[in-house]
Amino acid sequence: MTTEERRLNPDEAAVATRMDISIVWHYADLGLIAPSAEGYTDGDLAELRRVRRLREELEIDHPAIEIIMRMRRRIQVLQAEIRRLELTVPAARGPRGQQDWVDGEWDDLF
Repeated sequence: MTTEERRLNPDEAAVATRMDISIVWHYADLGLIAPSAEGYTDGDLAELRRVRRLREELEIDHPAIEIIMRMRRRIQVLQAEIRRLELTVPAARGPRGQQDWVDGEWDDLF
């Protein structure tokens, strides 16, 4: 196999994740699974399997799964932002490794 990731069409994705095609379409329509025009990636399939586990193993209904999936995506975005900010902290330090800012209380500003 080449370095290019294999892409599956919706029917193949449904078979690979053991889900009904209508559920695959439902989560794609909601934007919770975002396949590209070329098809579903391994990451998309992992998300669909996560949906199946929430439904089958934990017996969570689809509206609750939608909330969980949106919260999970938001947490991932926030974690990436934290990592990005952590990388900027060393750049904000002075030449001797000291902070270029001064910590203070809100009341100190007025």
